[in-house]
Amino acid sequence: MSLAEPSRAKPDYRRGVAANMRESFSQVRGVADDAWQRFVRAPRFTVPMGGKTFHVLTDRVRATPAVSPTLSMNIGLAAIGLGVWGMFFPHHVKRTLGLQAPAPVVQAVFGARELWSGYSLAGDPTKSGVLWARVAGDAFDLLALKALDSRTNPKRGTVRVALGLVLAVTALDVIAAARMSAVQRNAA
Repeated sequence: MSLAEPSRAKPDYRRGVAANMRESFSQVRGVADDAWQRFVRAPRFTVPMGGKTFHVLTDRVRATPAVSPTLSMNIGLAAIGLGVWGMFFPHHVKRTLGLQAPAPVVQAVFGARELWSGYSLAGDPTKSGVLWARVAGDAFDLLALKALDSRTNPKRGTVRVALGLVLAVTALDVIAAARMSAVQRNAA
């Protein structure tokens, strides 16, 4: 049944107006729900502009649970923040962690890598390859931070906090990467 087709059922005047209205609304709602479900499965619609018609087709991503794209988007946004810190303030990164490395190395190894992964995930949070690259980068970060966790480092407490944070982010990266690896795409 479509919205243009009249209802075939005749109203039962003995039941009352409210009951008949409820039944009519439930039929319309059922049709709208079916249309919405079709749109969600393969979103497409037509936009008339002037004398031309444009067909808009989108790619729908399915992930279980649906929080995974949101999680990876937030990971990407946090990575952009870390990337900006590493790229534009490498001396502050060095002072904060007690790192003895040239500024260009900090910019390349920490800043550029985080910016790349952050922008990639902000553009498309379903890229599992980027998430797995983040896991590899997290492993590198853990090794670098573990090397900085020595008695001779005056910033040892800060390094330990950073180790804990990177471990937590690594767990989130692994969860998001595993879930997004199982995503199925269907282009309309």
